[in-house]
Amino acid sequence: MRPGWNPVRRNRNIGTPAQGHGEDNRLTIPESLHDRSVFYERLGACATFTQQVNGHYLRFFVEPTRTGWFHPCSVEDAMEILSQVPAADLAILDFIVMRQPTRKQRILRPVWGRAVFQFELAPHAGSAIVLEAQPLAPTLWRNSLTPEDRRELDRLQADGHKVHKTRRTIEIRPTPAALRNTVLYRTLLHELGHHVDYRRFSADEWDSRPSPEKEDYAHRYASEHGARLRQAGAVPFDPQSDAELRQAHGLRDEWFCALTDATNIRGLQ
Repeated sequence: MRPGWNPVRRNRNIGTPAQGHGEDNRLTIPESLHDRSVFYERLGACATFTQQVNGHYLRFFVEPTRTGWFHPCSVEDAMEILSQVPAADLAILDFIVMRQPTRKQRILRPVWGRAVFQFELAPHAGSAIVLEAQPLAPTLWRNSLTPEDRRELDRLQADGHKVHKTRRTIEIRPTPAALRNTVLYRTLLHELGHHVDYRRFSADEWDSRPSPEKEDYAHRYASEHGARLRQAGAVPFDPQSDAELRQAHGLRDEWFCALTDATNIRGLQ
């Protein structure tokens, strides 16, 4: 063995990410070997019930919220909006799911909502719109925005979110009213637009379409129906609350954003 030669240093990748160093520390959403469902299909104990909306029966799944989180729109709010969309479009939908994401899911997969074409929560299966509970925490974006990012930032500002720009980041500061505007008047219609769009194609045709094309259709659907409802004076409307419905199905007021009573938003003071 020649002097000064250290066999441990033969591989320059030892102790680096190229050899897997730090892989165990990577932040990921946990998966189960025994549960093949997608993470947003795994609900804890939740209220579940069926309501008739615009002549169509929808099943609701509502998870309780954690301290500092709330569902930006209530079940009653969602029913009010969905009662005014075309009946043929609403007939496509089976479930409305209001779920409480984990902190990891919020960090790694933050969304307002999802269109799920095959939602499975035994013994139920069908098409769903999943709406995520939100905290009143600011969101940071990089200062380099794509054209679509800029359009979304404009939409958020129109919803009432406060935007603070620095040299490197854009900080988006929500309010309860802004979150309700985003989720109720835009996201709910946007995700329904995805369902309407999906039914226009075969599965293979849908998979082959570029994502921007799908998003453009959903944005256009939400924009056109939102404008129609505003022109008719149907929106905006005050937060809806049906005490009889909530008592019958175990829904608690503090799970939802109550703009007229800040004390109903737990942990947000």
